[in-house]
Amino acid sequence: MHALNGRRVAVAAAAFFLAALVASGCGPSAEESAQQAEAAAAQARAASERAQAQAALAQQEAVDAQRRADHAAQLFQAATAEFDDAARRLDKYQREQEEEEGDW
Repeated sequence: MHALNGRRVAVAAAAFFLAALVASGCGPSAEESAQQAEAAAAQARAASERAQAQAALAQQEAVDAQRRADHAAQLFQAATAEFDDAARRLDKYQREQEEEEGDW
């Protein structure tokens, strides 16, 4: 419990010291503030560039996925056409067989 009280006193003393520095004008200079702002802006630009790169990659992946889906649809249509053609030939063959059986 005493250690906790000691920490509270230290934190309060640090806060009082900081408040005294700011009140006396010993806070960060305009140059330091500008440098901090520039550093923050550079970090924001870097984050923006990363986000744009990720968005471009996602867009490219979406285009690729659409291309693959279109190709799959084309393959399905071709398979359906082949199946329909095979069904027509089978029907024709069965009709011909029935006609030949009827001729005997």
